[in-house]
Amino acid sequence: MTKTLELKFSTSAGKTKTMSVKDPILDLSPTVAKQAMDKIINLNIFEVDGVNPYAGRLSARYVERILTDIFETE
Repeated sequence: MTKTLELKFSTSAGKTKTMSVKDPILDLSPTVAKQAMDKIINLNIFEVDGVNPYAGRLSARYVERILTDIFETE
């Protein structure tokens, strides 16, 4: 089973952008997650063509996936 942390942001163009973090710290509190997202927003270094993809915070959640390999080429 793999876990990722999904951070959902609003863009300056009014859309939604998701940042996924592999192997995250587990059991983050809402306060810590919000502070981390605010730091990403305040960096203001991701602007592309005049649009900031990380302009506001919307949500944070853990996502668990179960992966079952059928085969693997060696």
